[in-house]
Amino acid sequence: MSRSSSSTASSPLPTRHIALRHAFTVTLLVIGLWLMHMNLRVLPEAGVMALWIGVTLLIAHGGFRRHRVRRAAFLRGYLEPPSQWPRRLRGGPLMALRHLIIGALLGGLLLITLARIPTQEVWAALLVAGFVLVISEALFARLLRGHAHPQFAPELVRRGALRLTGMLLIVALLALALLARYPDLTGASLEQAVWFLVHQEAARSHLLEAGLQLAAAQDALRLWLGQQWFPQGVESLPALLGWLLVLAEQAFLALGFLLLANGLLPLRPTNDTLGDPRNAPVIE
Repeated sequence: MSRSSSSTASSPLPTRHIALRHAFTVTLLVIGLWLMHMNLRVLPEAGVMALWIGVTLLIAHGGFRRHRVRRAAFLRGYLEPPSQWPRRLRGGPLMALRHLIIGALLGGLLLITLARIPTQEVWAALLVAGFVLVISEALFARLLRGHAHPQFAPELVRRGALRLTGMLLIVALLALALLARYPDLTGASLEQAVWFLVHQEAARSHLLEAGLQLAAAQDALRLWLGQQWFPQGVESLPALLGWLLVLAEQAFLALGFLLLANGLLPLRPTNDTLGDPRNAPVIE
């Protein structure tokens, strides 16, 4: 009895250590992204490409790792454990290529968005979102303990924490976007608005500069639609299109940040996996 009570008393300590380690990792991630924000525009082409490759690999690593867990859970429901097919279908080069493509697209959009973050409040929102991710993951792990399969529970916990944090972060970024100040384009044509905002973007890297100018053109379209059609009310189609563009921009920032955190943070281990008869060698 003393042995079980001592193990029960000592079990929260590793969980607390995991949460603190994850919170420290998220803090370092936000600091690293802030340093990228401060230096992206002055980096040469090789530096921007190196950052793009690093972000791509990190996003792809996290997505590939979680995808294999989901694939193993799917195969476990249809195939017997002694079968060789779970090993053959667990995911390999094609799955990795898919996540590399997704990581490259999201990584490029994230770098462009990082270079254009306008206010310090956005960085506070990202840091708070990182802490919310860590806390919600710990809460989901506690709620699902004893209910979800111990081998696949970490993926389920991470998915729930990412979705909850993502929704909260998008709402916070949208609120900050609503409170931000924008140039007055009411008396300008669409061509003048695009020219005005595009020519304000510059970077040492030609690739990054092209991305920044495309993003500025999107901003010009959104602001011009919102300001030119505002007298007709917020229910007009152009105003709706402008709001959708705002939502997409904030969603890309939130998604890129959370997927970077997902690639950095290992899946939380469960404490009751040893000796569980439901465990089978599906994942190596």
